Amino acid sequence: MANMMELQGKVVLRKFAEGSKSEHDAVFLETDDHSYQLRRLGGNPFDDPELKAMVGKNVKAKGLLNDQLFIAHELNEGEGA
Repeated sequence: MANMMELQGKVVLRKFAEGSKSEHDAVFLETDDHSYQLRRLGGNPFDDPELKAMVGKNVKAKGLLNDQLFIAHELNEGEGA
């Protein structure tokens, strides 16, 4: 079940499912206490240029959290951790 919430942290690019057939570079949101795979609502889950452009930046994100996946409805640069 997904929960709507707001998170703050840094956007990073790293391997997802390293060593498996599903391995690929993925964008993550690293908060003070956890790391979540990050996607934009309506964005391509494997190659989202707008999301990749935010790598290395601190953001405030509003969206749905489902286990380890955060689907952002709104991302604001320059705010957050």
